[in-house]
Amino acid sequence: MSDTTRRRILSMVGAGATFVATGCLGGDGQPEDGDGNETTDGGEPTNTSSSGENGETDDEDEDTEASALEHEPWRMYAADPANTGHAPNASPPSGDVDWTYDTDGPINSSPVVVDGTVYFGSNDGYLRSLNARDGERDWRFGAEDSVQTPPLVFDGVVVFGSDDNNLYAVDGNGEEQWRFTGQGPVRASPTVAETEPNDLVVFGEDRYGGGRTGDRRALQSLELDGSDVWTFETGGYIQAAPAVAEGNVYVVRYDGILYSVDATSGEQNWFHRERTRLNSAPSVRDGRVIYGDDDGNVRALHTERDEVLWRYEADAGVRSSPSVSEDTVYFGDESGVLHAVSTEGERLWTFETGDGIRSSPAVGDGYVAFGSRDGSVYAVDTEGERLWSHETGRAVESSPAIIDGRLYVGSIDRTLYGFV
Repeated sequence: MSDTTRRRILSMVGAGATFVATGCLGGDGQPEDGDGNETTDGGEPTNTSSSGENGETDDEDEDTEASALEHEPWRMYAADPANTGHAPNASPPSGDVDWTYDTDGPINSSPVVVDGTVYFGSNDGYLRSLNARDGERDWRFGAEDSVQTPPLVFDGVVVFGSDDNNLYAVDGNGEEQWRFTGQGPVRASPTVAETEPNDLVVFGEDRYGGGRTGDRRALQSLELDGSDVWTFETGGYIQAAPAVAEGNVYVVRYDGILYSVDATSGEQNWFHRERTRLNSAPSVRDGRVIYGDDDGNVRALHTERDEVLWRYEADAGVRSSPSVSEDTVYFGDESGVLHAVSTEGERLWTFETGDGIRSSPAVGDGYVAFGSRDGSVYAVDTEGERLWSHETGRAVESSPAIIDGRLYVGSIDRTLYGFV
């Protein structure tokens, strides 16, 4: 991360009982070469490149590496606030594993990549910052429970949630800036709504087990200093990331309702009801809100009203969040099939894997990358032909982050993989 980015630290402002501003409460914020008192997390990277001893490169190689990381950053889950999962200028990696980084817990969190740095969470309770070129750890921050959310990097801070019911914001050095304490775990990725007069962080609350009577069950928005702005009572838990587009937030309630909420005021615009569960985050493009359900249907709704524009029937339930390029929708189903569908809902092609697909596809320049519960990471071209695959030790439910010629993804085998 650049020095400029590191210096963009938000001021800490109190915001009532649910907001706490601290120096480094709950996190160790320790660099790789700490003071010797840090608990080892098994996180020594393994660099498999042939660029030199200990991953060192000469000046020419360093210049090549630097240009390879010039990219549109993948700042959040599915690349952008609308959850499109589309990075049109990202060329495909070869499929070679450049490095791996091991943690002490399964990785459900999807990584993000900004300014040559990879951020991701692990079920061992830490958010980590790694050098995107070689996998060396810069710092880690400890929450009080597992970190399953993909982080959000915006305006110099990293925002992420934990099963400890907190949403955290840390700066580029891993120092805590604020935390917001809700009434349920934060497992779905927070996103950003660029509104007037201030930008907002928007996120939803999940539940433990059957939940508790009186749980708030809310979609929440905060200013970038952690101050509470509005709360939208959903009446049901949120297990998938909200999407923001056209001045509105689109979010699904797990028991079958999709809401459109004004991003500035938090007032409901409209809602759509299904008779099944919704675990697929919506994506928004060209006036369509696209999402899947547990019965195997993928629908496109009009962004301005409760109107179904088309419905596509998959082979099994859809928990993979759709990604959308200019003309194609990509998503996986629980039978292990990746579907490519036109933006009018017509089937184009399918690609089969060995188990269910819950990873959201990442769409680059001429390719689609995703993980499968069969334990492999796949890259296929936009005609559905396999480019490469790599087998990890366990299921891959993390969604890939892609930049030009590189791919990053986590696995339930406790490892983050960096591909070139």
